[in-house]
Amino acid sequence: MIEFTTSQIKKLEEEYGLPLYVFNQDEFIQNYKEIESTFRAIYPNYHICYSYKTNYTPAICKLVKELGGYAEVVSDMEYELAKRLGYEAERIVYNGPYKGAVLEKHLLSGGINNIDRIEEALRICEIADKNPDMSLRTGIRVNFDVDAGYTSRFGIDIDKIGQILELLANHGVRVNGLHCHMSRARGLEPWGLRAKTMLGLVDKYGLYDLEYISLGSGMNGHMDPELKAQFPVVPTYEEYGEVVIKQFADFYKEKEKKPILFTEPGTTLVSKYVDFLARVEGIKEVRGKQFILCNCSFHNLGETCQMKNVPIRIFSCEGMKQEAQNANLVGYTCLEQDVLYRGYSGSIATGDYVAFGNVGGYSIVDKPPFIQPNCAMIALNGQNTKLIKRKETWDDIFESFVM
Repeated sequence: MIEFTTSQIKKLEEEYGLPLYVFNQDEFIQNYKEIESTFRAIYPNYHICYSYKTNYTPAICKLVKELGGYAEVVSDMEYELAKRLGYEAERIVYNGPYKGAVLEKHLLSGGINNIDRIEEALRICEIADKNPDMSLRTGIRVNFDVDAGYTSRFGIDIDKIGQILELLANHGVRVNGLHCHMSRARGLEPWGLRAKTMLGLVDKYGLYDLEYISLGSGMNGHMDPELKAQFPVVPTYEEYGEVVIKQFADFYKEKEKKPILFTEPGTTLVSKYVDFLARVEGIKEVRGKQFILCNCSFHNLGETCQMKNVPIRIFSCEGMKQEAQNANLVGYTCLEQDVLYRGYSGSIATGDYVAFGNVGGYSIVDKPPFIQPNCAMIALNGQNTKLIKRKETWDDIFESFVM
């Protein structure tokens, strides 16, 4: 987490208001370069493809572009953002189960695409039939078991890949890539299985002319100690490299063509590098249970706070202190599940500041216009701050409604 002082937070509150997101730009860049250099040392043709859905704050996406990363998008909305940031189609990877009208233009422009379902494959075949003079290329998203404890709904069943290859070939569509992604399977074993299975498909179907193979996202990244302690094991980038990336280095060592190897980090890349500042608005006790009300909601913190306690820091102001025991920090919504942190014990007062760490993923972009507009976001670069998202207004929320 960023090392704030109470006086610094007061100054930020005066300038930008609270609650407030703070993006640590310098450490984000350091993390990006660490991932990239660790994996490229093993397989030089490795590239980061940033997951826009995780946090599509334009300033962050622009920074990824400046660092040389690809854009991974799952909607026409995200695609438009990538284009406005200056991305060419060939550096945009279009994934996801529901692609909009822009898919045709993307394919005809030489963009990277991964088929998620049979209807999409048929749609691409229709596009190819309408454009016989164009050489269309697409990848395929593969669905297989990595022992994650559930059956993923995304991608083409691995046993049906042969049928999809045949269908596409019959319409002159070349398969130029393979993709996979399985959520909530972050350990070394499932990641090793991803690599082994994808390389097995290359051998099985003779796909030695692929331009890329993508292993999706879901690696553990750096975490603050309080969050890391809640996981049984958190592999390092070096360990992922040895178990996963090395398989590609070994497989392609003697082969002439070495495809791009993508991973698509979202939380791995950004989660630790966004903090969230809020203020304590009240403290009460109900039937022996203490509740500490903050001027934010669980939507502001992303899905992690519903599964784990994100790291917090309390910054003392001048209010009357109370000793909290096993208290819950809660948000302003009228939802019982609006819990920001469970089991807090310590001295606290109304008016104190609370900093929540590791909230860069699925937070600011996932917060609905529910009860309150979203807050501002700033980037921290050295000692300098820059507004990268202004606070939303009443007009922002209601201008699309018809009165």
